[in-house]
Amino acid sequence: MEQSLHKNLLESDKAVIAPLYGKPDVDFVEGRGCYLFDAAGKAYLDFCAGIAVNALGHQNEGIVNAIAEQSRKFMHLSNLYPNYPQIALGKKLLEVTKFDKVFFCNSGTEANEGCIKFARKYFDRKGEKNRQKIVTFVNSFHGRTFAALSATGQPSIREGFGDMPGDFVHVPWNDTAALCKEVDENTCAIMLESLAAEGGVMTLSKEMVDTVNRLKEKFGCLVIVDEVQAGMGRLGTFLGAEKYGLHADLVSLAKALGGGLPLGAVLLRQFIADELKPGDHGTTFGGNPVACAAGLSVVNQITAPGFLEKVNERSVQLKTGLQKMANKFSFLGEVRGDGLILGLSILAEKSVGDLIVAARDAGLLVLSAKGNVMRLLPPLNVSREECDEALKKLEKAFEEIG
Repeated sequence: MEQSLHKNLLESDKAVIAPLYGKPDVDFVEGRGCYLFDAAGKAYLDFCAGIAVNALGHQNEGIVNAIAEQSRKFMHLSNLYPNYPQIALGKKLLEVTKFDKVFFCNSGTEANEGCIKFARKYFDRKGEKNRQKIVTFVNSFHGRTFAALSATGQPSIREGFGDMPGDFVHVPWNDTAALCKEVDENTCAIMLESLAAEGGVMTLSKEMVDTVNRLKEKFGCLVIVDEVQAGMGRLGTFLGAEKYGLHADLVSLAKALGGGLPLGAVLLRQFIADELKPGDHGTTFGGNPVACAAGLSVVNQITAPGFLEKVNERSVQLKTGLQKMANKFSFLGEVRGDGLILGLSILAEKSVGDLIVAARDAGLLVLSAKGNVMRLLPPLNVSREECDEALKKLEKAFEEIG
């Protein structure tokens, strides 16, 4: 049966799986480190990393061992009982980030839902029921459940789903005047990504960071920082909020946190936790012990001495190489991003989709972002040699397209 599926894998996928993704005709059978291998044995340098999930590459020994060890004890307990894997990962996250409490869930969209609910519940319990409005940003991406989708500043992905939950306002990215116009004494929270990856690999200006912090102090609103893609060391610090100086009250994590298993988290300050009670929120699978065991291995590796310094070194290396190519090929625009979320804008005469195909043919996996932008999300432990290889494959792809 498996052999017959491999012969017609894409056709089998179309026959069985809901048609919500445009998938290429490729058959991956194994991953090792920064590489994926297809059924024919061709190697692909993986600079998608499962959309920033495989932050330590494929078959990471520490993650694999942690999963195996915990799975021999128990796979699931629910949140009706305390369990050591949750507590151990929670303690480590709080130690690293200096937050006070953690709530575990299954995904980034659930983490963002948790942030939204906790923010509104906080003000409700304080008797400030007027504080409902959450200000987010155009082209942001916070997830696909209804509240997270309402927070997302992309109307195209909200179309056709009926009325969205209310009291969400979207202002242009880095537009401080527009933000100041919307935030007042009725604002519950300002919600933003530390780097808007899906929205076009957009970085925050210092003026915007300073404005967010000032408005928080002036009006007493909360600041929610979505670190689902940009957190966990991807920007060269454990949290992007830490790198840019955002004064966050709630932080959402997911993607890289579970080492490939579904795991999300909300980090929150004590004063918010003090207003929460049993039954305010919950999850059956969130904080699964096996996923938390994997997550502890991930966090331990990312916070090991010297690890994040290497992330910053590889960032400089890749940015330098991308800029050289942008100078060489007339259809390439600006180099964007920070850390190991990097983007390259593609000018109108070329399609980022064509570049993704050309790169895949050359043995490199990259992905897109809004605005005809090519996005690179390599594993955080990618080597200097692998970055050189990726740049060579990209140049080959650009020559093919050009």
